[in-house]
Amino acid sequence: MSEDKENQVGSQQHPQILASFGGEYNNAKLQNYMTQIGQRVSRDTERPDVDYKFFLLDTPVLNAFAVPGGYIYATRGLMAAANSEAELAAVLAHEVAHITGRHSAERYSRGVLTSLGATVAAAAIGSPAVSRAIGIGANLYTSSYSRGQESEADKLGVRYLQQSGYDTQAMAGFLGQLEAESNLQNQIEGRTTSTAPSFFSTHPNTAGRVVTAAQIASTYPENSNDVGRDRYLKMIDGMTYGDSDKHGFVRGQTFYHPELGFTFTVPKHYRITNQPSQILATTDTGAALILDIRENKSRWTPAEYIMNVWMKDGIDIPPAQNIKINGMNAATTAFDGIVNGKDVTLRLIALQYDSGAMYRFQVAIPKNLPQAMQEDLRRATYSFRRMTASERRNIKAQRVKVVVARSGDTIQSLANRMNFDTLKLERFMALNGLKRNDKIVSGQRYKIVVKG
Repeated sequence: MSEDKENQVGSQQHPQILASFGGEYNNAKLQNYMTQIGQRVSRDTERPDVDYKFFLLDTPVLNAFAVPGGYIYATRGLMAAANSEAELAAVLAHEVAHITGRHSAERYSRGVLTSLGATVAAAAIGSPAVSRAIGIGANLYTSSYSRGQESEADKLGVRYLQQSGYDTQAMAGFLGQLEAESNLQNQIEGRTTSTAPSFFSTHPNTAGRVVTAAQIASTYPENSNDVGRDRYLKMIDGMTYGDSDKHGFVRGQTFYHPELGFTFTVPKHYRITNQPSQILATTDTGAALILDIRENKSRWTPAEYIMNVWMKDGIDIPPAQNIKINGMNAATTAFDGIVNGKDVTLRLIALQYDSGAMYRFQVAIPKNLPQAMQEDLRRATYSFRRMTASERRNIKAQRVKVVVARSGDTIQSLANRMNFDTLKLERFMALNGLKRNDKIVSGQRYKIVVKG
């Protein structure tokens, strides 16, 4: 791929990536900070012709990736996981290395654009067929690098760290941090089989990668070994943690969207996945519920919208029936289908939230689902309501708070300040890269998660 083609690909994909990942994080201070670090590690690479551009994405997903043309992205979730400026520099140096090694161009040349929305949803539901049946999909750049490309990017990334004066061991340190986050997430979700974070999905994590990165770092002479721990923690103090007010967030089994002003609750044992374009709730039974929003410029009624817009090019379906949901006009219809070889009922609900928008529930109900569980799904759709003014003021997304340890503080005492109902100790240790036998150092900064 020529340099001109790389630039063209990057500029074309950039708006799509921003849209799919919720846009840039609305914090100029952190955006500029990340750019400064990125420019520092990319100052002396093998490709001085590239105009490196760095973007902080507003999503809790732990990932970073590069697109041809010098476009480099890191997520807010990844930034929350890092514990020093050197660790963030290691991630950016690694992504710069994918550009200098032309790995991102090679992936694009092989046709690696895929549907991230469908991939994530299929993993959550356990069936690609379900994803197709209920219309999930958002194009994104998401193919995995080869192990050879990852190895080269690690090697080049450590070199860039050394050239820019950062601690060369930060690459191995952050890879270890991601493994701890992965183990915590598996524990939170009760998974018996390990599921790697998104970073390891696109950047293969071999068993010896942390050790290898440390060995590469040890071959360089000592430099200033800039870690920048306090500097980094001061910068991220107050940063949104998890899902944001802008995109809505989950508390227990309830989803809140303060910016748009709505909420609804799903049954117990359902997992909620909040994507920029939709909210997905799934369970091991194969049942699924999706909520998304569409424009209604023609001012269709809900029933008209289902028949004339939503399903106009689809199969023949029964006429939509008018209903009310918490005082709002709505309509619903259902039809039989086969998903992943199983008989299901697909129920559609259109709800007129305001004159210019139609809120859409899509529910996949397995035929063998017990009646009580079917009623649970019905209650979930009927739980949709407007948030009160008080709720919109007081129910806010969580944020990172950086605290200075005092004499007598322990891992447990700081963990008790975490705004979670479960696994406070485990969450605190993973967030700060600590082990059970570590001691809290008086006067040192640590991250906790608090109410917004």
